Amino acid sequence: MLFEDRSTGRRADIIFRPFCPGDGESFRRCIEDFYGDGYPYKEYLEEDFLLEKCASGKMLVLCGVVEEGEIVSTSAVRLEDDFQGSALLMLRVVKEAYRGMGVGKVQEERLLEMAERRDGFASLYADVMTHDSVSQGSLARRGFVHCGIRLMLYRNAVMVSQLALAEDGKMSQAVMCRRGNVDDVGMLYCHSEHAEEVCRIYRRLGVSCGIETGEMLPVRDRTVMSWKEEPLHHSSICRIRQVGRDFSDILKQGMAKKCCQEDGTVLCYLNIRDQAAVYAYGKLFQMGFFFTGLKPLQTREEYMLLAYIGKQKIPYGDIHLYGEGEELLAYIGKHRHMDELTGDLRERSELL
Repeated sequence: MLFEDRSTGRRADIIFRPFCPGDGESFRRCIEDFYGDGYPYKEYLEEDFLLEKCASGKMLVLCGVVEEGEIVSTSAVRLEDDFQGSALLMLRVVKEAYRGMGVGKVQEERLLEMAERRDGFASLYADVMTHDSVSQGSLARRGFVHCGIRLMLYRNAVMVSQLALAEDGKMSQAVMCRRGNVDDVGMLYCHSEHAEEVCRIYRRLGVSCGIETGEMLPVRDRTVMSWKEEPLHHSSICRIRQVGRDFSDILKQGMAKKCCQEDGTVLCYLNIRDQAAVYAYGKLFQMGFFFTGLKPLQTREEYMLLAYIGKQKIPYGDIHLYGEGEELLAYIGKHRHMDELTGDLRERSELL
């Protein structure tokens, strides 16, 4: 297919095909054209890993290839293990020399066509970097909705050193979702402060939900919770699937070291299908976490996103969201500011 940069007249003939044996080195160069050495999930740059995932049906990887055989664009869909029923768009890169030609738009269309031939998706996701809203706009026009923000998760100097962002800052990602085969998620357990915003996001997705705002104590003994560390980025991701009576102690133990790291960030996924979610939200809030949206539409779980950033400031000037995404950011900022004004953000040392 012939692509042209209208501002320069430069043309390129690109075909789109699945990732194949022998593509590893060219694929890696394509990713590193944008990220340098900063892409955090190194296993996805390994040819054998990608070939195994594609063969097992866990991934679809699409490559844009020029006549000389060089890969100049990539995109992929990964079936989630942690969030069953959802698929994640990832590895979305167009080499700098081929940007401005519409390559990314066509590649995205081809990949989504491939993904939609598969049955059973509850949702299709993209975690989109927020330094530029162009990619978000492309997804929004294809039915994706801004649902949340993975706030200040990656260090600029490591992840995107070539961008004009503060070297000591941390970049965020917009969580965008398109509904699959889900019409109703049933009852959700959500603190009253955010119940209206949660309902608004589900309405935009075209999905029904019920909301229970009352606090219920955990009925199980042990919490089901996992941590994933990103040491290069001074960040962690925790996922709370079920809340037990030990939750407060488990949370304090997990946060003990992280609260001492000046630029430490924690992203929390809290399952709001769990009846004790409102109780857990209260404990997280006391620890300094605050609402940053949702990761909705999994097979049996629905997640609220919460962020811990300590005394760091949200870099609003670096977060650019397309369309209604700005409303979500304004909502997050408003409630964060209200917490600061009312003194609800206590010193972490009081709690540990």
